[in-house]
Amino acid sequence: MMKKVVIVFVMLIGLAGLAYVLYPNAHDEARVMTSAHIGDTKAPTFATLLDDSDRRLDLSAQNTTVSFSCAKTVAGKTLVVRGGWSGKFDSEIEGTLGIDASTSEPRWLDAKARIDSLWSEQDQLTEALLTAGFFRPEQHPWATFQGGFIDKPADDATDEAAKDTTVVSGEFTLNGITKHIEFPVTIEHIGNTLIVSSEFSLNRHVFDVELKEEGIFGLLLTNEDIADNVAIRLRIEVPLDAAESSDTVVENTSATNGNETTSIVSTIDTTNWPESFTETIPATQIQFDMALVPAEPDSNSQAFYIGKHEVTWDEFMPWVQGNDLEDEAEVGEERALKLRPSSPYGTVDRNFGMYRRPALGMSRLSAELYCKWLSKQTGRTYRLPTEAEWERVVTAGGGELSPPASAGQADRVATYTDNAWDDDIGDWATTQIGKREPNSLGIYDLAGNVAEWVTGTGDERVVRGGHFESPLNELIVGRIVEDQDEWNRDYPNEPKSQWWYVNARWVGFRVVCEMPPNENTGLD
Repeated sequence: MMKKVVIVFVMLIGLAGLAYVLYPNAHDEARVMTSAHIGDTKAPTFATLLDDSDRRLDLSAQNTTVSFSCAKTVAGKTLVVRGGWSGKFDSEIEGTLGIDASTSEPRWLDAKARIDSLWSEQDQLTEALLTAGFFRPEQHPWATFQGGFIDKPADDATDEAAKDTTVVSGEFTLNGITKHIEFPVTIEHIGNTLIVSSEFSLNRHVFDVELKEEGIFGLLLTNEDIADNVAIRLRIEVPLDAAESSDTVVENTSATNGNETTSIVSTIDTTNWPESFTETIPATQIQFDMALVPAEPDSNSQAFYIGKHEVTWDEFMPWVQGNDLEDEAEVGEERALKLRPSSPYGTVDRNFGMYRRPALGMSRLSAELYCKWLSKQTGRTYRLPTEAEWERVVTAGGGELSPPASAGQADRVATYTDNAWDDDIGDWATTQIGKREPNSLGIYDLAGNVAEWVTGTGDERVVRGGHFESPLNELIVGRIVEDQDEWNRDYPNEPKSQWWYVNARWVGFRVVCEMPPNENTGLD
């Protein structure tokens, strides 16, 4: 017995030594940054700068990024952990940037970030930040800032450029603690875009950002192992012709509330929109087809485009594998930042084949991040359909929100349990896209093949339409609520993957686009 204990102990020492060697040493980024000046709270300086003529621009996680990094020391190594709030994730940022109407210079800033919507590069780190005492979202759900832009020379300024430094001065509240802080900013006008950026360090102890539970990450990590100062990076990038935060009407866009996306009524004339268009993904040159779903005159619904087919492996896997990136280091970085999924466990296509077959088994997070990547690639807004939109695709295409009336009708339009057995594979399987009949809008496989992710379902995560293992009576009306434990019942590792499902091999998606290419519409 003692011999076994010694062997295990030696192995643990060896693994610890290997981790020490392989874990990269880093430097404390906060040490080289200007420290924010922190003082007692006082009347917000921005209040004296308000003017009725100022323009007010909306801030969100789509145009505003706040990131942080903090150093910790483990076994003599300096390691850096990162996190923040960004539109690349499901972060929530709200606020207003006030700019001078005549000069377009920023005058004041009013912003807040929801604490529990932060991202970090590790799941364990995220959990620790929200539960180990660093942040306390249940008691203090928002971090807020209100302040004004002032020209103020730095205390140690020795040259003319430094004396002209612009400083943001205002009240910052975190963990229920409010302090007056001042930090330098850089202001740029590039074309029609206003960019406000800043890098500074902040002492975490002032806002009671403390490790309260020792031993996290499986290490004997103490509060003293974590650097006092946190590196903060702020970037606001907003077009000067962006809609103002007053009652300005936003045309043909979408609004996001948490994870749910709802359509805003469009005022754009869609009579010249084509019935379909073909999209080309620039990074891969893969093409897919989109079909128009017209607006309903008697409702507030807007016109939109939806994929004629479910998203295929040909479209999806180049993004998963990072084929659009220059090297493996970039792929690793994007995965660390949770911008792309990890590699799937097992055979991703379940031996069904990939060519022109629908991608399957991905979580809604994976599908949503793919849509964001596709939007960045094409310059158009791609997203998942809402459940109401998905149902309207069925009815606008001449169908009903009920199963096919007969097996014969089902066989024409759907891949389902009665016709999905593949003798070559020896299993029920998907079929290649376009093998069944489309509806009157030219849209295929709304019933069967893979069940499709939709949004606008509140706290539930839902797939619609039935799939290749569904019986006839579940086609179209099939509505399955995500069950992570059941859908990943046989996933072999802990924690379970947030990107892929082993048991829900029948989950897929299709995309919505809110507007076709301008050259196809005649719109400016």
